[in-house]
Amino acid sequence: MRSILLKILRKAIRLIEKKQPNEVVKEDAILQNVFNTNFQKKVLISYLKKPFLEGIKYHHTNYLECYTAAEAFHELGFGVDVIDLMEENTLVPYADYSVVYGLGFALENAFHSEYAEHIKKIFYSTGYNPFYAYRVSLLQVENFYGRNKKLIPQSSRVQSLFWANQYLLSDLVIALGNNAVANSYLETNKNINVHSISAFYFDVYDIDLNKKNFANASKNFLWFGSSGLLHKGLDLIIDIFANRNDISLHICGADKNERKFLDFYNPIIEKCDNIFEHGFIPLQSSKFNELMNLCAYTIFPSASEGGSPALLNVMANGGLIPIATKTCGVDIKELGFEIEELSEKGILKQIEEVILLSTDIIKEKSENVKTIVKSIYTYDSYKTQLSRLIKEELSSN
Repeated sequence: MRSILLKILRKAIRLIEKKQPNEVVKEDAILQNVFNTNFQKKVLISYLKKPFLEGIKYHHTNYLECYTAAEAFHELGFGVDVIDLMEENTLVPYADYSVVYGLGFALENAFHSEYAEHIKKIFYSTGYNPFYAYRVSLLQVENFYGRNKKLIPQSSRVQSLFWANQYLLSDLVIALGNNAVANSYLETNKNINVHSISAFYFDVYDIDLNKKNFANASKNFLWFGSSGLLHKGLDLIIDIFANRNDISLHICGADKNERKFLDFYNPIIEKCDNIFEHGFIPLQSSKFNELMNLCAYTIFPSASEGGSPALLNVMANGGLIPIATKTCGVDIKELGFEIEELSEKGILKQIEEVILLSTDIIKEKSENVKTIVKSIYTYDSYKTQLSRLIKEELSSN
């Protein structure tokens, strides 16, 4: 009996040690005082270190989002330290900080700190509440399996990490996207303090729509995405275009690491004369410019997004008319065509509608898209909104 109890005890100890990894001080884990100030108050930004080490990159807006938050705190008189959101086992000196901002391990661990009650915790959400987003993402995996008997959870947007405290208990949630994104947090915790903030686009090209051949462009559709190919509905789109020869699909940014998805669809794409896989296309490239002139529509049936900067980029720079789900984080109805049902049938319904439009109407809609996005979804607007939300939260009790 004693030997059995000892075995159980040893097993329990191993489990405890596994669940609570040893925290260590890593001298280079936290970037100290990135603006070199003498402010007494300090904030820890838990997001990305790269913007402060490499400068701003334009393959994703998160570099500029992170840097802008740091600037906002700097302007409010805070010394700014930065840690990567995935830095898990660093011993963070929480006693030094009055605010922890961002997402990831450092924010999550702040809730467990002995100084938790004295730290303002601001969660920067890059999309829908994960309680919602993970569910709808896995439903796309299930739907694909039902059609093809292939299980590809790697092409969802579900992460193995689940930072529940920051999702539910933060003093403020800043949700990137529209009100629907923000409201997804209220569905889980009706008392949480959440505000939406519009995403922004990178102003790269000013396509002259008067020179665009809309008769040709009306037959060309662009999927402009990244990882999570099932989550973003690329499977449904390929299935539709593989059965047509009157319209063409251009695919940009499909994650090459999602081998199981690509191994399934590459043979299908190779057989189709109307589906073109372009790989990752930098915004400042001539190829991006070419696609903005070639396509009239961007099609994006995503299960959930946080403001869809990728969608905004092609709408602003090329005037591409969106055919997208209402869960893409942008108010689609005033700009284009909303996919009401995330299915092949729902997407096809909108495609059939737009291919009947005259070139004059397409051009008018394209001009409207370009004008609205360029006037509303700007970086200056984003920065103003973010700074205001942070300032208001810090001035509250």
